[in-house]
Amino acid sequence: MPAIKGWISRFNARGSYILLRHLPKEPAQREGRVQDWHGYWHTVTINYERYQRQIIPAPLTELQIIENLQNAKIARSPLLVNNVANQANIKHIINLFLELFGECELLQENLLPALNVPITRLNWDILPPCNYPWATLQPRIQTVLNNLPVARRGIIQERFEYLSSFTPNFVATGRAGFKGYYIFGFQGKEFFILESMFEGNATYVLGQDWNQIAQLSKAEILNNNLHLHRFLHNITWQAQINNIM
Repeated sequence: MPAIKGWISRFNARGSYILLRHLPKEPAQREGRVQDWHGYWHTVTINYERYQRQIIPAPLTELQIIENLQNAKIARSPLLVNNVANQANIKHIINLFLELFGECELLQENLLPALNVPITRLNWDILPPCNYPWATLQPRIQTVLNNLPVARRGIIQERFEYLSSFTPNFVATGRAGFKGYYIFGFQGKEFFILESMFEGNATYVLGQDWNQIAQLSKAEILNNNLHLHRFLHNITWQAQINNIM
């Protein structure tokens, strides 16, 4: 049973309910804590009225860890039959995978791809073409920066500010599994720089055409030698970026 990470995995483990606001309220009870005049705390029963509820049972979907045809470990849901009766459960499981892992792939029972048609992945949002110095880019990434630990913000902001000092004219922001990743393109350069806001990720210099890159998964870009350079985040990082620029 997946641990609770967000709304979907919480519903998976605990279920939910619908408030029936058109019906009269019903009596209910809950526990509470009160403090007496001497400073002692006591558990008491609190009576109140609440809207009646229609309970939605928890799906209780469990995942298995198995090896795929390439002997790599993957998380797999129970076998699903694609028919009208199962549409809600299929949607729930796909959303569960997206919440837990940021990606989901449909496979047949033999673990071969379920779809034999080309798939267009929308993993990136391309910002309108213009020059992106730091003053222009900073407001766009501030929301993501604010969600990072305070101790890390300054270091990460320095990296993005340094990349912006070369005035990129192309910026794309990542979705889903690429959330927190940014791709920078520069006028007259035959490469793109893939930078991440997360600790433990390197900077990748990509040489492929952007239209090809946009169709690739995160694993395909980062794990299949499709990059020209890989720079670790250390004290030599600025010098390596400056050298390729």
